[in-house]
Amino acid sequence: MAASRAQSAPSRSSVKSADRVLDLLELLASTGRAMTHAEISRRTGIPKSSLTALLHNLVGRGYIEQLQDSQQFQLGEGAYALARRGAHNRDLLRASEPWLQRLTRDTGESAGLSVLRNDMAERIASSQSPKAVLYSVHAGVMQPLYASSAGKVLLAWLPPAEREAYLQRVKLQPRTEQTIRSAAVLRRQLHQIREEGVAWSFSEFTAGIAGLAVPVLDVHGRALAAVGLAMPASRLEDARKQKLVRVLRHAAVEIAAATAQPAPRGAKSVHI
Repeated sequence: MAASRAQSAPSRSSVKSADRVLDLLELLASTGRAMTHAEISRRTGIPKSSLTALLHNLVGRGYIEQLQDSQQFQLGEGAYALARRGAHNRDLLRASEPWLQRLTRDTGESAGLSVLRNDMAERIASSQSPKAVLYSVHAGVMQPLYASSAGKVLLAWLPPAEREAYLQRVKLQPRTEQTIRSAAVLRRQLHQIREEGVAWSFSEFTAGIAGLAVPVLDVHGRALAAVGLAMPASRLEDARKQKLVRVLRHAAVEIAAATAQPAPRGAKSVHI
């Protein structure tokens, strides 16, 4: 019995800590102003010693900011960035779903939408090919930027300084025999991708699979995401390439336009 109680205690403690963090963030968000340590403790009911530890962690993560002149606390840029990123991905998912399905219907191939996540391309939405022989594209898959068509698009549209910093630090670990192993080769490809507006991948992430992707651009020309198609390499014939690029570009323009519009009243929420 004693062992059982000891094992369950951390679980109760963890939930209590989570509630306190949420109470703290909700208080600062609802008031919209900086508050002292004592006022936060009084209004949340969090003991001052526990509050000190929570504030220390949240300040370190950027979710709360401490004002040096008054020693008060307010929401930090990390909290706002988290909210913006969540809303951004929600809007992208809402806007892309019908167009990914249309891409699959028009081409017969699997389609996906990917966003930049640190040094990876994260697929956040997908539509599966109905063909018996297909490449299954699942949401949640993370791909190195240098080893996929979507990743190359996101990398090519990074600001030059950020792109160069990535190229300086990345280790080009081979995923297949065709994976790019040279930063110089990757630089040349990225330049070509910016010139042509489309990226290709030939057995670089998964052997036998080819992919192409184009950017979804905002009004300032920044890449919100990459929309792409993936298929067995045997189906990426030269005669198809032009059509595939054309339908992808059309989808990208429509997704960008829909993302810029507010969600229609009564629209279903999309959970990530």
